[in-house]
Amino acid sequence: MISKINRDMKFKAGIVHTTLLMVFLISGCSTDDAALPEQEPVAVDVETAGMSLAYSDRTFPASVESDNQASLSTIVMGTVTAVPVTVGDEVKKGDILIRIKDDQIRAQKSQIEANLVQARANMENTETNYNRIKNLYAEDSATSKELDDISTMYEIAKANLEALEARLNEVNEMLAYTVIRAPFDGIVSRKFVSEGDMAAPGHPLVAVSDPSNVKITASVAESEIGQIEEGSEVSVTISSAGLAGVPARLTAVSSAGDPMSRQYAIEAALEDEEEISRLKVGMFAEIHVSINPSEALYIPIQAVVERGQLTGIYSITDNNRAVLRWVRLGKRSGEQVEVLTGLKPGEKYVLGPTDLIRQGQALRVR
Repeated sequence: MISKINRDMKFKAGIVHTTLLMVFLISGCSTDDAALPEQEPVAVDVETAGMSLAYSDRTFPASVESDNQASLSTIVMGTVTAVPVTVGDEVKKGDILIRIKDDQIRAQKSQIEANLVQARANMENTETNYNRIKNLYAEDSATSKELDDISTMYEIAKANLEALEARLNEVNEMLAYTVIRAPFDGIVSRKFVSEGDMAAPGHPLVAVSDPSNVKITASVAESEIGQIEEGSEVSVTISSAGLAGVPARLTAVSSAGDPMSRQYAIEAALEDEEEISRLKVGMFAEIHVSINPSEALYIPIQAVVERGQLTGIYSITDNNRAVLRWVRLGKRSGEQVEVLTGLKPGEKYVLGPTDLIRQGQALRVR
């Protein structure tokens, strides 16, 4: 019995000794941790959240067009006899672009010119007789009927001559339209006919453009045209020319829309000469316009921290400690993003946080 009691006492004493040893070790560890130096503050840039005027970006498909272009047609019906140019050819003002068969028109001209010779001779003879009868009548040597008759003949001869001269001018104009010439220096941008085709009045034959003076044109729906103003700053993307979001300005906003499509034309122009030199007529483009201004809280995208599906920002406390706050983001505008919840105007946040920053990290504001 006594030996059993002694064994129990030794066992309990061992437990007490072990417990005291563990407490001592734990206490020693805590003392060592408390003695560790605090982490160095991380230098950061801090911004203050504030409301700003935000716009909705709208993109309109567009194309590069010449600001000086002409689609040429004719007023005569005839067979195309020559097309000495192709698309892309450079032409000078007055260069021949299209020739149309003119045999019948030249035959008409020859006949009119022959009739004119006869009409002028008849006019001269009638005028001579008219002046003679007029003088005789003044001397009471001719009757009033003779004067009336010669006056009528004179007016008829004069009218006939004027009609033939007008007809000759008309034929000469028609002949001019059998040879289509370049109206200015430029390039052949389109060709609608080939040799042997039939040219008809009002139908385009060839188009000429001046590539040194270009514009970007687009169509805007009637629901949005009221928010777009001439002179506004926009941006333009022309991928084939290597241009993305380059600055431009609206030079024209149509006040009259197409009654069928309800679309209104707008025009934009680049301002950088080097960028303009890259453009070619017919290139596809996009005009980016900012509309529907509204106040919202925007922060730089570089301030956003991503943790899986969550997004947040690091705010800073009064004692310069980092606090990770989850935020809900809205639409993006350039390098800015809208903050819907999680941040209020006037609160400070870290701009461009690095991996060195953790929850509670000491910060040093630059």
